[in-house]
Amino acid sequence: MEMKIKMKGDEYMHLMMWIFWGSFGALLLGSYLVDVLTRRKYNLTKQEKTLNQNSAEANALRDAGNNNNQSGMF
Repeated sequence: MEMKIKMKGDEYMHLMMWIFWGSFGALLLGSYLVDVLTRRKYNLTKQEKTLNQNSAEANALRDAGNNNNQSGMF
């Protein structure tokens, strides 16, 4: 039993449609799964500070505190 695969124009377009919409659906399903697995702990508008930014802020506050203590009464 030999099976010959012949694709005509309509069948080829049908296959390409399934590939396109299937990949589109997989993309949507994947993004939904990322939402569920991360429990939406990310926020695109508020960025996390890096370690350098945190240490720079701590150093600035420490320096400001030192300057206030050293200035004295006048």
